[in-house]
Amino acid sequence: MAMKRKAESALVVTVLLIGRAAFAQEPYMPATGPSGSGESEASGLELGVRVGYGVPLGSAAQNANWSDLIKGMVPFWADVGYRIDPNWYVGGFFQFGLGFVPSNLCASGLSCSENDLRFGLNVHYHLLPHETFDPWIGIGAGYEIWNYSVSAAGVSGSAQLKGWEFGNAQLGLDYKFSPTFGVGPFVSLTVAQFSDSSGSFSGVSVSGSIPNKTLHEWLIFGLRGVFDLTFD
Repeated sequence: MAMKRKAESALVVTVLLIGRAAFAQEPYMPATGPSGSGESEASGLELGVRVGYGVPLGSAAQNANWSDLIKGMVPFWADVGYRIDPNWYVGGFFQFGLGFVPSNLCASGLSCSENDLRFGLNVHYHLLPHETFDPWIGIGAGYEIWNYSVSAAGVSGSAQLKGWEFGNAQLGLDYKFSPTFGVGPFVSLTVAQFSDSSGSFSGVSVSGSIPNKTLHEWLIFGLRGVFDLTFD
C-alpha cells in the first residue's frame, strides 16, 4: 500500500512538471543554428497566397481615368519563390483580379465582365525572421493585362489593354503560427503603363499601340498566408 501511494505521488508530480513546462513555452521557437546563437539559417521553397481588394488610381490613357474602366477588383495573388536565408526571399508572382465593371461600360441589358492579370518577379526582406511577429518589405516588377468582355442578344465584343508594370512596393506583417506557416496583413502600391490595346466586335478585330501613354496605379491591401518548405 505504501509503495502504491509513493507511485501515485510520483505520477502526480511528473504530470504537474510536464504541464508547467508546456505552459511556459513560447508560441514560436526558432531552430538553433550551427553557430549556437539560437537562430536558424534555413532556406528553401516558399509559397504564398493573398486575397484582398484593389483600388484603381491614375489614368489608363489620355482622357481616360483608370477608375472609368474598372471600379475595383478582388485580387487572387500567388507567390512562388525561394527563401535564400531567413531574411531574403526571391520569387515570382501571379495575380488574377476579378474586376467590378463601371456603369458607363455596362448599360442596361448588357452582360459585362472584366479581369486584371499581373505577373512578374519580386524580392522580400524580413526584418525579424526569428520572431513571432515578422514585418517585411518588398519590391517587384512585371507585366499587366486588363481584359473586358460584353455581350447582348447574341452579339459579343471584347477589349484588352496591356503593358509593363514598372514597379511595386509592398509592406507586410507575418504572424507565425509555426516556423513554417504564417498569416498577416499586407499592402502594395503598383505603378504601370499600358502601351498596347486591342479589341473585337462581331468578328472584327483591331489592335495597335496607345499614342498618349500615361501612368496608372493599384493600391492593393488584404491578407497573406505563407508556407515555408525549408531545409538546413
